[in-house]
Amino acid sequence: MWLPSPLDRARRQVREDLAADPYLKYILLLSALLSAFWLWHRLPNFATRDERWRVVDVMEVAGFVVNDGFGLETLQEGTKYWRVFGPTLYLYALVALPAIAIAVLIGDASAFGDIFGALGTDFYAHWQSIPAWLWWATVLPARLTNVAFAVGSVYLLYRIGTHVRDRPTGRLAALLLALTWAVIVLAHEAGEDIPALFCVLLVFYLAVRYVETGSRRLFLAGSAIGGVAIAFKPTAGVTAILLGVAYLLRVGRADDPTRALLRPELLVGGPLLAVFTIYLSFPSAVLNTIPSGASGSVLAELWDGPEVILDRVDRVAGEKTSSHGWLSRPAWWWYVRGSANGLGWPLALASVAGIAAGVGALGRRAFAALVRESNDAGRGRPTVSLETAAIALALSVIAVMTGVYSTWAYFRTHHLLPMFPMGILLVALALQWLDTDRERVARTLAIVLIVSTAIYAGVGTVGYASQPRDDAVGWLQAHGGADTTVETYAGDSQEAAVPHGWTIYRTDGLPRGEWMQNVERRCPDYVVLNYQRAMIWLAPDNHSQLSDRWTRPGDAEYVRDLLAEGGPYETENAPYPYDVAARFGREPPFLEDGQPYDRTWNVIRTGIFPRTIQYGDPQDVGVYGYTIVLERTGECDEP
Repeated sequence: MWLPSPLDRARRQVREDLAADPYLKYILLLSALLSAFWLWHRLPNFATRDERWRVVDVMEVAGFVVNDGFGLETLQEGTKYWRVFGPTLYLYALVALPAIAIAVLIGDASAFGDIFGALGTDFYAHWQSIPAWLWWATVLPARLTNVAFAVGSVYLLYRIGTHVRDRPTGRLAALLLALTWAVIVLAHEAGEDIPALFCVLLVFYLAVRYVETGSRRLFLAGSAIGGVAIAFKPTAGVTAILLGVAYLLRVGRADDPTRALLRPELLVGGPLLAVFTIYLSFPSAVLNTIPSGASGSVLAELWDGPEVILDRVDRVAGEKTSSHGWLSRPAWWWYVRGSANGLGWPLALASVAGIAAGVGALGRRAFAALVRESNDAGRGRPTVSLETAAIALALSVIAVMTGVYSTWAYFRTHHLLPMFPMGILLVALALQWLDTDRERVARTLAIVLIVSTAIYAGVGTVGYASQPRDDAVGWLQAHGGADTTVETYAGDSQEAAVPHGWTIYRTDGLPRGEWMQNVERRCPDYVVLNYQRAMIWLAPDNHSQLSDRWTRPGDAEYVRDLLAEGGPYETENAPYPYDVAARFGREPPFLEDGQPYDRTWNVIRTGIFPRTIQYGDPQDVGVYGYTIVLERTGECDEP
């Protein structure tokens, strides 16, 4: 099969590595199995809010086409509707096209146009406006795409470790990345984090190759891919640092340092190519730069494209200046907590040791190079090894991202993701250095690290098979029928445990406390209490900003009375005959003693129990999935 030259070279390299290393295929298979285990979790619901909007972006474009017909202005409006993202729209549009085509063929295309009106009602109406099969047919392929990028990232780290030292180094680094919980959990949802990670590692590899060869083609390719990475995630701007450091390191290996330093085609061409690639990566920018004649001002329409990208950057910058309404903690707390959860304590501590070893090795090699240069003056100049270059590149990524995050009010595990493979590479190199002098110690440490990380990742992965909200939905579907009604108080369907297609009661404009009291108007078959907008009402005010901001007068009393034993809770107008039918998940600790987690213990436990946090706020795993199902045991209008 014909492939463009770069892809053909990549294919040959993969085949060569698979043939030369009998363990590589098993590492890649392990990565695929862990990343894809129970990949259908929560469907036809979503893993996170972000997953919903990445997939819905494509549906919104389809909705504009359904409502207004296919045309330039329609595509312009559709691609910049509400939140605007970059390459994810291309990526998930590609995987969603078969489902969209099927919807058109069977007459379900009108659902895409209905989502705009439904969103004006609430997130539940928005979710229910799309048939369940369409969510399956769009979200699941999008998740599979992330699995492919996760496996690709594992291979790229293998290639980096192998190229800068040897296959055992690449093999160990790849295995540890395959077992990294942050990669596994983020591969289980449609998002931009794993594709961005793949691009960052590819730029890293190209940067190393540029240090080795000085090839203009490699540097410019890295610049273009770095632009794609930044379009996926603005924090992937660290790729510019990678290429900048590689540019300087190349000077240390070049036969003509002055010529290597003064390369305007790279110094100017690289950044320009990256900016142009960023622009092309935003379909909303590309389409909205094309004048349509709608406004009558060509210059104004030309500015619409760049403005899309500036709005995206401004939103990202603005969001990080506050704690985003959840927890007010110092930057180090978020940093340690996210790293511990993403890696597990054994790998996190090993990464710290690897970073320290990398700094030490870099310092010793720099000093040795200066000594050799002084002693061998006039007899040649020492060159920078590829291993030294890799250490410098990895440390530069960690240092720059740490510096950036130290200025943020909050950040989450997925923000730290690009740093994890850098630390893992340094761990693999450090263990190889130790193996040279103390083979038994190095191999014992490697085995302990692999086993402990595998246990941590395994516990987290297996948990997908028994997620509390999935179990609650399964229970409801087993006990209810097509006409069953359910009431819930979570603001977003992603946070709730309710079946798609059921009649779901939500606040109808009345103050929430008053609406909940008047249950005789609805008398649902089931009431589902979730963490976000029920259990958190019972938390002490100092638990989080959310518990304080989301709890209104009467909320806590309502839930306590509803759960109380010894008879139905009496509303203002009628009995409320509901009993607890089932509980799912681990109970939040404040329900037992009324106290929030100790801050220190909260940090420690995140690296022991992988299913504690995902993003760093109550969206997905751990106690945030806790669900209580109450079943109606009588009539609401009984005297």
